[in-house]
Amino acid sequence: MRGTSAWVVVSIILVLIIALAPEPILEEQTEERTVPDLPISPSPPCPEGSDCAQVRACDPTNEFIPPVLTQEWNANGSFRIFSSPNLVDLNNDGTLDVVNGMGIEEQEVGAIIALDGKNGTHLWQSNANAELFATAQFKDLNKDGHEDIILGGRNHQLLAIDGISGETIWTFDDANNDASEWFQFYTGQFIPDRNGDGIEDWLTSNGGDPSKGPGEPRSNGFMMIISGATGQILSYAPTPDTRETYMSPIVYQPHPEMDVEIIYGTGGETFSGSLWSTSIEAIESGDISNSIRLIEATQGVEKGVMAPPVIVDITNDGILDIVAPTFDGRVVAIDGRNYSNIWTIEVREHAFDGNASDIESYASPAVGYFTDDAIPDVFVHFAIGAFPDYFSSTSLMIDGGTGEIIWKNDSSHSGFTSPLAADMNGDGRDEVLMIRGGGQMFENTGEFSFYHDIEILDSCTMSHELLIQRDRMSIGTPALADIDGDGILDFIATETSGYSGADCSIIRWSLGVEPPESISWGSYLGTNTDGVFSN
Repeated sequence: MRGTSAWVVVSIILVLIIALAPEPILEEQTEERTVPDLPISPSPPCPEGSDCAQVRACDPTNEFIPPVLTQEWNANGSFRIFSSPNLVDLNNDGTLDVVNGMGIEEQEVGAIIALDGKNGTHLWQSNANAELFATAQFKDLNKDGHEDIILGGRNHQLLAIDGISGETIWTFDDANNDASEWFQFYTGQFIPDRNGDGIEDWLTSNGGDPSKGPGEPRSNGFMMIISGATGQILSYAPTPDTRETYMSPIVYQPHPEMDVEIIYGTGGETFSGSLWSTSIEAIESGDISNSIRLIEATQGVEKGVMAPPVIVDITNDGILDIVAPTFDGRVVAIDGRNYSNIWTIEVREHAFDGNASDIESYASPAVGYFTDDAIPDVFVHFAIGAFPDYFSSTSLMIDGGTGEIIWKNDSSHSGFTSPLAADMNGDGRDEVLMIRGGGQMFENTGEFSFYHDIEILDSCTMSHELLIQRDRMSIGTPALADIDGDGILDFIATETSGYSGADCSIIRWSLGVEPPESISWGSYLGTNTDGVFSN
């Protein structure tokens, strides 16, 4: 067995961001926001004895039999991977293929790679001038009837790639003369065509300067809209608090009768920031100074909002709410009806019996059904320590309707990878699939070795099982899907060396279980890679 020595991680790049706070919006802002006339649900939204209180009841006396991981293929490379895999059928063979970003930060090299989902062979590789750590998104950008890819990362690298050939459609640097003024690109979202060329456009955030040390002043970030067809900037707006940004923005429509909002975060590991809401039109105007502040940083704490929130109705009123982890150690649920606080968890009060002083999170929550009622629930990872040194972690399962912690695990692992949720045994309740890392110092050589565990938690019996332990780090959020339609659930995960090396793997595992009719939370930013729970 490996030792449980402290794991020290320096400048992990898994970028995600967000937070929310209990403060309501200003009265005049409330008046400007259209809200449908829907009845307010009771609190809790599924009270005892109600029709929705027992719709997912399970039998905890039934033995939980964990799935068995069987490796289907393993594709190796000479980069590092902090990007999360995403799945799309590129070669029209009926099997989902794997698209991943990769690179080596200090060498300013990177690539997008596409692998055949059947056997892991290379379909194509498109090289970049810096590490690509965001997650691929897919849309037909050249009107050939096939999905293409947009993916970004360090040093203002943002590429649009033909999904079939791997040839470049455009790069941000070629499309914009002042490209040297920009910073890192995070995972974006497609939005309806803004410039009338018939191609959906790209909403993203740009910010963060990795050349700056902890606490060293850095420039503000931007919200940006970029032409999906050409890569040219259509509009951009600086953050309203002049802070950096690291968060992948979320397109948020609380209800079909309500306006579309853009949720974004500001601040970083060593600078305070907030969670904000603005509009596409405000970004197009170049001025988002009237953004609604959804959360304030803790007074006197220089930490921002970094991991994207999840969008899910936890009040059972038909209006989508927001649940976010903050980098200063909170999980905050905000009512989509009026931005009021539903519940807040101070994670430091629960981790290690309240003895963990610094608690931070790069990981978005997973959403699934973990309790008897019809209200979706939340699962979160928080690392113990302060950037860049982490030595343990805590994981919490939270009742979405009440904010009650229903399972907690303190661990010598460090948790950076977002968890997943899916019903893997057909009992109507979701299991949580998670990757948590660790490390060991070898006293005779002084070398530090990384490893990671793939674990599962059954929400009915609360059985927590180790499925397999692997060498190296695993930072990108994995993906769950039946990629070839054979009735067996698959699991796509990545492995990478630390900064002392440069090698990686993308692995397809079979879990040996039938897939559910729909997967609750199957990848980074959810099953649809948009941050919205729709199961």
